[in-house]
Amino acid sequence: MDKQERAMGYAQGISRMIQVNTVRCPGRDRENFDRLHAVMEELFPRTFRTCTRWDFESSLLLRWQGRSRRALVLMSHQDVVEAPGNWTYPPFSGTIAGGRLWGRGTLDVKGNLFSILQAIEELMAEGFGPPWDVYVASSHEEETGGNTLIVDFLRQQGVIPELLVDEGSSVQPCPEPSVGGHAAMVAVAEKGYADIRCVAGRPGGHDSIPGKWTPLPRLDAFMCEVESAGLFPLRIDQASAEMYRRMAALTPEGSERERLAGIASQQPGWQQLLGDRQRAMLGTTVAFTMAGGSQAANVIPQEAYVTCNIRIAPGETVDGTVKTLRTVADRHQIELEVLRSNEHSPVTDPAGAAFARVEQAIQKVWPGVGVLPFLLSGGTDTKHFVDLCPNCLRFTAYRISAEQQGLCHAVDENVDLDTIPDGVDFFKCLIQELEGE
Repeated sequence: MDKQERAMGYAQGISRMIQVNTVRCPGRDRENFDRLHAVMEELFPRTFRTCTRWDFESSLLLRWQGRSRRALVLMSHQDVVEAPGNWTYPPFSGTIAGGRLWGRGTLDVKGNLFSILQAIEELMAEGFGPPWDVYVASSHEEETGGNTLIVDFLRQQGVIPELLVDEGSSVQPCPEPSVGGHAAMVAVAEKGYADIRCVAGRPGGHDSIPGKWTPLPRLDAFMCEVESAGLFPLRIDQASAEMYRRMAALTPEGSERERLAGIASQQPGWQQLLGDRQRAMLGTTVAFTMAGGSQAANVIPQEAYVTCNIRIAPGETVDGTVKTLRTVADRHQIELEVLRSNEHSPVTDPAGAAFARVEQAIQKVWPGVGVLPFLLSGGTDTKHFVDLCPNCLRFTAYRISAEQQGLCHAVDENVDLDTIPDGVDFFKCLIQELEGE
């Protein structure tokens, strides 16, 4: 079967998974996840017949038993975010058109889950037996924060995985435009996370006697200062330094290679060598995302609020970040309330054996593509596993464009058909590389 035939067959399978709407609705969605499980059992009969299966609510754990108790965990979640807006094709239709598969979950992340299970299905059909135990862990509520049900079970069973690969970034345009081409972006850590409600109280009143320093102007002044102040210093951690070293190696001799090498070595003034995208990738970021105030056009609110989302880079902590934000808030009489938070994850060594395994599998599927370690700004279910597994990496095994990157949680999420076999081949290579251990 050639790659084009494989791509169409795989796309039809993912389409069936997309057609099951698995937006998380606690108390009202069990039947939808049961339907998805039934579809998966039909698509991957050998896998579900051979593997040991555990159900934790609607989260799934499968174990393909190996010849030793060493363990590899492969993860991708089942749930998806909502799909409002005017889509070219209905978001839960799984339409195949124009050389692409369209629908909610193509990229995040039913396509990757399909690739994992299809890889196992094909290896089983070929008579391959894994040297290690291979676990497939799939949460039903990653998009709403996830759960610890699977990791708690593995810990109780004494399973300590040597490598975990979850969803993450992909093969995509290099983050430094001057380097050009594509790079496989493998996240070796996740930034920390905090949602903070910022509240401005009195004075309010009638708009005909507005007074001064009312809640909304104070919030406005607070937000402007936060955005312009540069509250959090830029740092280069081990993973980011290695990313810039590798990008320099991909660049021809000249000033651009020198610039990238200067960032990697943190030469004096290296921060000024960064573009806006690179500064956001390396540092702690603050984004204001929600707001509320008066419910009437002619009433000054007694209280108004904004919510800010902070992604916390290594070198910072949740407490330290909140304290820094509070120094600005106090000047504007703003109260802060932490709604949700977690610290950044440990950093997996990009020079270690675990990273090398993933890099080798990538280069077999995408020869000549540079493999770059980096910090993931988004969150994944991996955050629940970092205390159990010493080597956690995040990579979605597709090649995607810059445009498709922006569609992950947006209207018209889609993936090119011709990269779907790459995902299956990546996971087959990764599992096969365990041979001989």
